[in-house]
Amino acid sequence: MSMRRCLSLVLCIAACAALSGCFLFPNRPPVAAFVPHYNVVVEDPMVVDLDASGSTDPDSDAITRYMWTFSDDLVLVEPLAFSTVADHSVLRVRCPNEGQYTATLVVVDANGLWSEPLTGTITVPQPLP
Repeated sequence: MSMRRCLSLVLCIAACAALSGCFLFPNRPPVAAFVPHYNVVVEDPMVVDLDASGSTDPDSDAITRYMWTFSDDLVLVEPLAFSTVADHSVLRVRCPNEGQYTATLVVVDANGLWSEPLTGTITVPQPLP
């Protein structure tokens, strides 16, 4: 194989890798991650920020959507619902009582691929008197 052909093959493979559309390098789905942050509102200890900024995409595609689903007892601050889709990574929720709540997150990348659902627990302690 000539040097020119080898170089052409290498450039072709590199171009496929860069575009992530080549059958040799299929686009991979993102990976959801989130962390609850407590005591974000001093006057209301039941408010929790759910931070999904740790969600990643192995192909470096942008995360464009954050889809949240909550256990029946969790009330969102805005809007009031048990599920929501957001285009930003931090979502503020308000829990009606102390206890444990379940949140599930699915993230979507710029190519429309969805992550596996990630379920986590939010534990809100009893507020101090």
